[in-house]
Amino acid sequence: MPTLSEAIASNDPLIVPSIYDGISARLVRDAGFQAAYIGSYATGATRYGIPDIGYLGLEDMADQVRRLAPIAGVPLIVDGEGGWGNPLHVARAVQVLERAGAAAVHIEDHDFGKHLTMQPRVLPVAQAVEKVRAAVDARASEDFAIIARTDAAGVEGPAAAVDRVLAYQEAGADGLFIATPQVLDDTSYERLKKEARVPVYAIDVPGQSAADHARQGADVVIYFALGHVAAKAGMEAAYQVLAKNASTVSLEGELGSLWDYDDFLGIAGAREAARRHGLIE
Repeated sequence: MPTLSEAIASNDPLIVPSIYDGISARLVRDAGFQAAYIGSYATGATRYGIPDIGYLGLEDMADQVRRLAPIAGVPLIVDGEGGWGNPLHVARAVQVLERAGAAAVHIEDHDFGKHLTMQPRVLPVAQAVEKVRAAVDARASEDFAIIARTDAAGVEGPAAAVDRVLAYQEAGADGLFIATPQVLDDTSYERLKKEARVPVYAIDVPGQSAADHARQGADVVIYFALGHVAAKAGMEAAYQVLAKNASTVSLEGELGSLWDYDDFLGIAGAREAARRHGLIE
């Protein structure tokens, strides 16, 4: 398995879809993606049916990594929220997620209001810098990437967001991540491209392709919501057919058979192992 840095170096940009369970992890692996993302948005939605407003704890995310890393078989970038506290908590979060099997973690500078308001609070730069330093110092391997995320673009403006991630770069961050649902202005992108010495991360923005993001300077594009949003749409459509028709006959051709699904889950390998051990003929 290539490392995350190798995957970034060989792609322009590296496309990273989100995973949240065994099915999504297998699908990402089978599609040939070279990295995957475990985010708090997908985790909260799929495990608990809750919005992404800071409900999840470190162990929620670590458990996802432990379960999904062996299935996906690719480097995992993990949402470390704000490190669940001060720099001491950040350090422990990094250690727990690295031991769980993550390849990278992003630590954000949110203070309060994530996804609750368009004007959330962000930490003073100096406090956020200390979180980045704590994360860098805590990792066991330099191959484990510390990605510094800012959510300041919508609060302080794009120029200030660039100032922040460049300060985090000086604190030792291995990646820079300006999280914003809007496209940054060209001046900010140009400055970020010019002054970044480490990979630049972006989330997919409506109307933008991965190539669009790459032209603006992104080395990695995280599709943080594609999997669970697509799953919700598919299940909703299927359940509505069943509720309306009291039947799923009309869906059988589209869904395929349970035999096909068992093949996807790897039952052939299980049967082979069972024969080898004399459990079946």
